[in-house]
Amino acid sequence: MRSESACILLAAGQSSRMKQAKLVMPWGNSTVIGKITRSFLKAGVKRIVVVTGGYRAEVEHELASYPVELVYNPDYGNGEMIDSLKIGIDALPENQVGPVFIALGDQPLISADDLKQMLHLSQSFPEKIVIPSQNMHRGHPWLVASQYLDELKNIMPPETLRSFIQRHEHDLEYYLVKDSDVLSDLDTPEDYQRLRSSKG
Repeated sequence: MRSESACILLAAGQSSRMKQAKLVMPWGNSTVIGKITRSFLKAGVKRIVVVTGGYRAEVEHELASYPVELVYNPDYGNGEMIDSLKIGIDALPENQVGPVFIALGDQPLISADDLKQMLHLSQSFPEKIVIPSQNMHRGHPWLVASQYLDELKNIMPPETLRSFIQRHEHDLEYYLVKDSDVLSDLDTPEDYQRLRSSKG
């Protein structure tokens, strides 16, 4: 079976600090969520599952013309990212054998070239979890081998995604990003203006 990559794009947040639907705010000739979706498509990712929640209608409308699968997290209000991830994993085919990106919907400064290089690295280390690194700090998105999906689905509080990474310290392979910003948060109006003016 051919190993095809996938992406679970987490887009269920409530944008509480932005005070509006940050994922559909303008970014270049697109929007925040449109920009990152285009980057994954340009990188050759075969299947993109977008998990919506807060501002569901706005996000779904923005992505209506994109070849992505939209799924909804009805419990988005609890703020638990792992719940959205589990819904995204459930939307993947049972025979998903390729690596899966776990991505945040508010990272428009990720380039398709860096995503391609992460995929290339995962081919050399197919059992590893590829983590982008910038200035010696871990960022997102992660690229996990499909063998980890069941473990991720079984994470229960008080465990978190951070717990998962800590448990697999020896299974990590770092990729040093070239032209992406994998660390910056796009949470406030000030973040938006700063990042948009610097690299948008």
